[in-house]
Amino acid sequence: MSHESLSRAYELSQAMNAAATEGDWLYAAELADTRSPLLMSLTAEQTPEALATIRAIQDIDAEIERIAQRGRDALMSDMHASMRRVEAVSFYQATGQL
Repeated sequence: MSHESLSRAYELSQAMNAAATEGDWLYAAELADTRSPLLMSLTAEQTPEALATIRAIQDIDAEIERIAQRGRDALMSDMHASMRRVEAVSFYQATGQL
C-alpha cells in the first residue's frame, strides 16, 4: 500500500469517527465501504511510520465500536422502557374490562 493510500484510509477513519459521533451511521458505513479496499491492500511488510498509522486506525475503529455499543445500550434501554409501558397499558385495559 502506498503512503497516499494509507493516509487516505486514515482520513476516512477520522471521518467515520466523526459520523459515528454524530449518529450518522449510514454515512459511516459508506465511508467504511470506501476505506475497506484500501485496508485490504495492506501487505505484511510495513514501515514503522505505516505501522503507527495502522495502529491509529485501529484506535479509531475501537472508539467507533465504543460509540456503537453505547448507542446500542441506549436503544435497548429505551426498548425495555417502552415494553414496560405497553405492559402497563395492557394491564390497565384488562383491569378496566373487569
